[in-house]
Amino acid sequence: MVEIDAAGEERACPSCGSAHRSRWGTTRTGAQRWRCRGCDSTWSGRTGSPVARVHRPGLFIEVARNMLDPNDTPLSCRKLAHRLGVSRDTIWRWRMIILEQIKAITPAVLSGIIETDETLQRESRKGSREWVRHLRDPLHHPKPPRRRWYEYPKRRPPQVIARAWSCPILGVVDRSGKATFQYFKDTKQPTIEAVLVPQVASDAMVLFDGAPQYDAIAVKHGITYEVLIKGRRGRRTPKAHHLNSVNNLHFQWKDWFRKIWRGPATKNLDGYTRWMAARRGTDPVEIFRLIIA
Repeated sequence: MVEIDAAGEERACPSCGSAHRSRWGTTRTGAQRWRCRGCDSTWSGRTGSPVARVHRPGLFIEVARNMLDPNDTPLSCRKLAHRLGVSRDTIWRWRMIILEQIKAITPAVLSGIIETDETLQRESRKGSREWVRHLRDPLHHPKPPRRRWYEYPKRRPPQVIARAWSCPILGVVDRSGKATFQYFKDTKQPTIEAVLVPQVASDAMVLFDGAPQYDAIAVKHGITYEVLIKGRRGRRTPKAHHLNSVNNLHFQWKDWFRKIWRGPATKNLDGYTRWMAARRGTDPVEIFRLIIA
């Protein structure tokens, strides 16, 4: 409540923009309400924010804490709803609000020795209902662009087709422990450049594998770099030059975070990948301040 009251006190009138206000009781959740002396409009710290209709902000903060606290294992919506005594649909809506705010955070600039590499996540249309709509009304709902996995020979698609429906995720890590993990649409040079370059400091050393896109990006922007073919060092390569940190980030995604959620839908993939990276050092209260700002 302290954060909500502070946001409301700093905010001007949302109707006329006047800074002349006075206290006007409290809301039913206990937050301070303010009244404009010019137009008589009232507001609180949640007015106009994504949590304006969240009627239990204390529980909302608890959801954010469970999601972002590195010392706490994130629970499913069903289990967290049982713990807090609310509906699982409510937990899901609150989680989506937090994920949207996490996606809006600008990645920090990394310095020193930076490791970068991408991993692949199979495309998922979980919850899209596209096949259901097509089977019910084929005239108005066209057939989805790809077959389901069990319709291919030997119950699995060929490797080339499987890779065509895979989503790349770029991991960037420096030696201080800072990391970003972002989903992007393809592995073409302009796409990687737009994601990678803003995160690299001018004096950083970037390590990557032998993908030619990274060479072109480094040369174009004057970035110091070294190529480790398949992550292996040569005889003259310093021991400090490796890709172990970014590979560990990929392992954490595949072996732990992805297993918890059984592979998130592609439409939510960017939020989930950034969520995993945010657990490495983001304060839940800081996220809440950004939401109500």
